[in-house]
Amino acid sequence: MCFTLGEQRLLRECEELSDLEEKSEWLQDTEFSQNANGLLTWSFTLEIADRHIALKLVFPALFPDLPPFVLPADDTARLSQHQYGEGGELCLQYRPDNWHPDCKSTDVVKSAKALLDATPQDNHLSDVESAHPSDLPSLLNSQQLRFLLPAETARLLRLRLAGHATDLRMTLERRVGAAEVLVARVAIIGRDTGMCAPVDGPGVGGKLVSGVLFRLPDIRDIPDAEPELLGEILYQYLPSWLRAWIAETGDTLVVVSNGRREVLLRVTHQGPERRIDPFHTFAPPNAKERRIHGQMFRNSSVCIIGAGSLGSKVAAGLAREGIGKFMLLDNDVLWSDNLVRNELDEMDVGHHKAISLKHRLLRICPTVQVGSLGMSLTSQSTVQHIAELGDIISSCDLVIDTTADSGVFRMAAAVCTQKSKPLVWGRVYAGGIGGLVARCIPPEDPPPMTAASQLQEWCDAKGKVPPEGQERDYGLQGADHDEPLFASDGDVGVIADRLVRHALDALSTADLRVHPEPAYFIGLRKCWIFDHPFDTHPVVYGPHEGWLSGSSSCGDQGIDRVVQHLGIEHGT
Repeated sequence: MCFTLGEQRLLRECEELSDLEEKSEWLQDTEFSQNANGLLTWSFTLEIADRHIALKLVFPALFPDLPPFVLPADDTARLSQHQYGEGGELCLQYRPDNWHPDCKSTDVVKSAKALLDATPQDNHLSDVESAHPSDLPSLLNSQQLRFLLPAETARLLRLRLAGHATDLRMTLERRVGAAEVLVARVAIIGRDTGMCAPVDGPGVGGKLVSGVLFRLPDIRDIPDAEPELLGEILYQYLPSWLRAWIAETGDTLVVVSNGRREVLLRVTHQGPERRIDPFHTFAPPNAKERRIHGQMFRNSSVCIIGAGSLGSKVAAGLAREGIGKFMLLDNDVLWSDNLVRNELDEMDVGHHKAISLKHRLLRICPTVQVGSLGMSLTSQSTVQHIAELGDIISSCDLVIDTTADSGVFRMAAAVCTQKSKPLVWGRVYAGGIGGLVARCIPPEDPPPMTAASQLQEWCDAKGKVPPEGQERDYGLQGADHDEPLFASDGDVGVIADRLVRHALDALSTADLRVHPEPAYFIGLRKCWIFDHPFDTHPVVYGPHEGWLSGSSSCGDQGIDRVVQHLGIEHGT
């Protein structure tokens, strides 16, 4: 039989492993097999002193470009601190970051023996130093119960009076992956007038549950012990009256603090049996400012009209960019078929988009201030409440129209012109062929309706009309009645990203703007005016009469002057 080079190498490895067994008294019970994933596996037992440790050497599919790895035969065994969780792979001398095809599987087996030789039988902690710095994500891999405790929250807990208990409100977030993981965070400390919510605590989301904090009456050490033992030790630290209250209350979360360290205990009861599960306490890394402009926009307020595909992505992008205040206007409800492009998810189906988007923004940035209103700007009720809409818009630094609705744009343009507020708007063209981002900043740009007319004239001069497509779906009907081509989530995302940048530019001084021109037609496909993907056409507005002259609306003062001229009494 003819073998490939890789097969020949694997056969040599098997022969060398068999030779190692014959020459080594510490190797026994060896056997080759194929595991459930179809990988070649060599089972063996290490004899170390009076211990017999059953292990498995597994050859990955990409061997010899990647090293074989060693696992305990018992998938619940914890053999060393240099191991990725219970039953997980041993972290040995030969790893993917330093493996070379010239290395051999026998070297990996010898490395496993050296590690376990240095590991005491009754304690998986050894003096063997890690070959690479430990990192928090790797440490958390083996922790299913996690207590996320930022420094500021810990400081607030330690301020509570020693020897006393304090009510807590905590959030629990559950995720199911390879294992079920529960993350607990402190939401509110105390229920009296001294109640406070940590600024670095959780935002919106998670199951809100009650808990209790107990500050130990003295600086008593919290021992480094196994979780099962640690839970019982700390529970006995609690005063008898608190233990009695916990027994009567039932399942409870208890934070024990000695002023220097905090441990969260989950106390559950099944009949007379009590179980105590300690959470692993960890602090998040120090937050880094990852935005080029830092906190520049934290005091800026933006009104976004429309929470659909484009509007939801723009809102989320601006929240990540640090916008501090939002007002969201949309009267539509999210349905399942909206999920292909919307920032919202299945949990929001059946809810009004503006309300759900508010919660989404709070999940992105818990400190953001968000208002939402189920208002359709084309409805009769909105026309009747135009003054209220004017107050909303006048309280914001910027208005963004993402609806692609001419009636909505006209109303937003009228209010912005009257209130001298900058307006930014965007369009995703049918079939995802491209889009438009535009802005009008008083007084440098013309009023929005004038600007829109100039953009239409720019298109007319090219003899082509922007493809509007099917309403709401960004659909473009092909030739011969083919199935319409729809804009994808990625198409909408590209225009949304540029609209976010355009909005930030509208809030910035001219010298800080990334987009120097006020409007851009952005191509995503070869179609219409676009010769190729990312073909971009900047547009510079022409002369205009200014915002006051350009406004066709009277405004409150104008109406009062007309009424006075006609001799009409107020309220008649």
